[in-house]
Order: sequence, then C-alpha cells, then structure tokens
Amino acid sequence: MENKSLTIFRALSSLLLTYLTTCITVLIGFIGHFFYWLVFDLCGLDQQRTDRKLNVPPKSSSSPNEYYSLIIGSGFSGLGMAIKLKQLGTDNFTIIERHGHVGGTWYANKYPGCACDVPSNLYSFSFEPNPNWSYFFSRQPEIGEYLEQCAKKYDISRHVQFHTTVTEMRWLEDRQLWEVTVRSNDKETKLYAKTVFAGYGPLSIAAFPNDIKGIDTFEGEMCHTAEWNKNIELKNKRVAVVGTGASAIQVVPEIHKAGVEKLYVFQRTPAWVIPRADRKVSDFEKRLFARFPIIQKFVRALIYWIRESTALSFAYRLPTRFLYQTVVNIHLKRQIKDEVLRKKLTPSFDLGCKRVLITNDWYPTLQQPNVQLITNRIQEVKPHSIVTRDGDEYPVDVIIWSTGFQVQNFPLPIYGVKGRSLAEQWSQTMQAYRGVTVPNFPNLFFLLGPNTGLGHNSVVVMIEAQIQYIAEALLYMAENKKQTLEVKQKVHDDFNRKLQLKLKNTVWQSGGCHSWYQDAKGNNTTIWPDFTWMYILLMKKFDSVNYVY
Repeated sequence: MENKSLTIFRALSSLLLTYLTTCITVLIGFIGHFFYWLVFDLCGLDQQRTDRKLNVPPKSSSSPNEYYSLIIGSGFSGLGMAIKLKQLGTDNFTIIERHGHVGGTWYANKYPGCACDVPSNLYSFSFEPNPNWSYFFSRQPEIGEYLEQCAKKYDISRHVQFHTTVTEMRWLEDRQLWEVTVRSNDKETKLYAKTVFAGYGPLSIAAFPNDIKGIDTFEGEMCHTAEWNKNIELKNKRVAVVGTGASAIQVVPEIHKAGVEKLYVFQRTPAWVIPRADRKVSDFEKRLFARFPIIQKFVRALIYWIRESTALSFAYRLPTRFLYQTVVNIHLKRQIKDEVLRKKLTPSFDLGCKRVLITNDWYPTLQQPNVQLITNRIQEVKPHSIVTRDGDEYPVDVIIWSTGFQVQNFPLPIYGVKGRSLAEQWSQTMQAYRGVTVPNFPNLFFLLGPNTGLGHNSVVVMIEAQIQYIAEALLYMAENKKQTLEVKQKVHDDFNRKLQLKLKNTVWQSGGCHSWYQDAKGNNTTIWPDFTWMYILLMKKFDSVNYVY
C-alpha cells in the first residue's frame, strides 16, 4: 500500500512539475510574441517588405516553355511559395505536380485513419486561418480540402501541370537558366526557368525494406500505407502490418475495425506513445473563430508555445526531460496491464530520440484477442506467409508495409555548375545552407531541405520562414540587377559544421537510438536542433554578403 501511494505521489508530482514548466515557458513565449508583434506588425516593418515587388516581365508567348520560376510539388511548400510569388507581383511561374490534385503528401497518403499529429490551428498557413476545422487534429481529407481551397482562393491551380514528373534538372551556364526535363503521358518536355524551388517533400516516396527476401513471391494482396490500395479486402482476412511508426499507429486500429480474422503487427523497435487530446470542434467555436479571428490566432500561438516548450527537453536536454518521460511511462503502465506485452512496447531510448507517436487507439488495439504483436525480425516472405528469424511462420493473406519514406535518398538527378551532380555532392551527407541553398547550384532553393524538419513543432512554421527568406533573396536580386545567386562554400560548410555540433547534444543524436532522421553513417540530416523561433528570426532577413552573384 505504501509503495502504491509513493508511486501515485511521484506520478502527480511529475505531472504537476511538467505542467508548471510548460506554463512558465508559454508565458515567456507570449511575452516574446508580444514584442515580435510590436516590432514587425505594429511598426509596419513586415508591411514595408510586403509592398516591395519583383517587377518580373510577364510570360512571353514567344517562349512558351520559359518561366521566371518553376516549383516542384504542390503541397504546403509549393503552394506557399506560389502564393508568395503572386504577392510579389508575378504570374510568371509554373508548378510541376505528379498527382492529379494539389496537396502533396496530404493528397498522396490516403490510408485509413490518416491524420495530422499537430493541431489543425497550427498545421495551416498563418496568413490563411481556417475557422471550420472539424477536429482539433485534422484528418487527411480535410487537410487536402484546405490546400485545394488555398489554391482556388489565390488562383494557383491554373499554374499547375498535373500528372507531370520532373525527371532531370541541368544548369545552363550560357543561358543562366535551369533546364528542367518533365515527363507527362510518356512524353518528355524541356522547360526553362531562372529560379527553381524544390518543394517535393521529404515524406513523399515510399520506402520498402531491402533486407527481407521473397517479397516479390507473395501471392496475396500487398500495398504500402503511402500508396494505399482502397480496393484491398480486409474483412475475414489474415493481415500483417509491418512497421510501428507514425502511419502504422493510425492504420492498425482502422484495419482491426474492418473485421479482420487475425492481425499480426511486426515491430522492429517500440516507440514512445502519448495520448491524443483530440475532440470535435463545436459549431459555436467555428462561428467564434470566423467572427473574431484574433481568438483563433491566440489559440494558434498557445499551441505553438506549448509545443515549443518541449525543445527544452529535446534540444537542450534540461532535467525537464525526466519529467516528460516519467509521465509517458505512467501512461504506458496504465494502458498496458500485461507485463510481457508492456516490456515489448517499452523503448530503450530517450523520449524524443525517435518520433513521438500521438494516439489513443494504439495500445487498446494491440490488446485485442485477434491481434498479435511480433518483435522477432522478418527473415523471409513466402507466397502465403511471413517467416521470422527465429523460424516462426505466420500465415497471411494481406501485407501492409508501413515502413516509412525514402528520406535520405534524393529522388531527382540535378546537375549544377560545370555539370556537378547534386547526388555526388551529397554522397557523404545531405547538407544545405539554412536548409535552403547549396553551393554549385545557382538559383536553386529547397523548401524543407536538409535539417529543417522538426521533432517537436509544426513544419509549416519552418516552411513560412523559408518562403520569407527566399522572397527576400529574389527581391535583392531584382533590385540589384543580379542574374544568379549562389551561397559561398565556406559559409555553407561553417553553418553545417556548427549545426552538427549543436545536434550532437540533442536527443535526436544522443538519445540512444537510430532513426529515420539519420543517414546510414549516423549523420542527422533531417532535424533542426533548436527552437523554431530562432530559425524564424534567422530567416527574417536575407544575408546577401554570404552569397556570390
């Protein structure tokens, strides 16, 4: 009885201290937010920048395949960049989109249960709030609809070339242009652009395991969560889901609800799981947000600073990390009563080292009588079964691969100055200056490029900061009559050396795990290792002295 009382006391103390730390961080954040608003909004500094225009010549009918800008992808990054170009006063751009709709990742990923793990009010453009979100955490269809509405409102859709894929990019030194080869309907075309924005999205190309033999011999139905086949029949089938990451924890409960006979979940590494504080948004709240947008802005800021507070644990490794981990451990113990299963689901690494998963359905589903968690690694796939390395064989009719994306493999052949290959330049590790520009590749800008992904907040915040920086760069070029822009090699190298030193002390690099944030050599090429507000301030002004023209 005494031990139980002590456990309850420790749990309540940890919870109280966690809330207290978060509240203090949020309060400090709001004070900083106020001064930011005072300087940039009230004093009109941002408005002064908004009034500047590019004065780009309109599209020439004599050169139908030549543009001022070409954007790859029409997700948050691509649409955001297109909207900014419109605001800068130019229509002379095109967007290349391999799907038939705008939306990028949020159009492509249509597996059952697909939803965002960042609250809706924060996972949206700051300049285009949506008062009509149905849930606190939006589902995939509604995010897709939101992006479609943005494209329609800002007249972006007419600029998009749908069902078109970029197959190669090559810098033409004599013309000071990018030659972009695109394929559509099995036909290749050459497009030309002064500037190119790569908003292809790091979570866009499905990754299949390369260490399992026999996948091609499977005679049942099979698909990847990122390439969902809606015609797959799940009812009364023996289904295997391979992977227990962010997609799996959403799709597994939905697959179970479909009435499967048996559900096998193959886990390589357990993840830390926290509850999803989700709910339906009432009609009253929607009307309130529509009538008083300032209230929705306040809610957005509150969510932002709550999530930003976790950087104290993840990036700065302050003792608050022990409080967070204690609270999450308590959640695991409350949810999983079976000690054997709980041991299988308990990570051996620090909270945050791998992506923290947000769900209310994962643990309950794994405890259903027709669900089995398998932690032995897969050795082989046979025509009607999966065999693990300890020799156990599991008969299956359907395999769902939930094995992530090809984050570390850049999907596009790009050749810069003197034919320099980007794949060759990135063969040791993927690097970019501030995640946006790369030496030897003039007028090429990445959106959500290397080390600008997040493990604690909304990437839309990072995208908007990058768009602001790129806009400043374009304005500088136009106002100073510069044709090309390229980051200095030393500036690029110094920035990435300091960034990697910073990363070494974060949970994402020293938390005791190997994650998809890292490449095969252990270099973290994905995560921004600090507060996002520091990145926002860093990207506020274009640092022209660090570039050659």
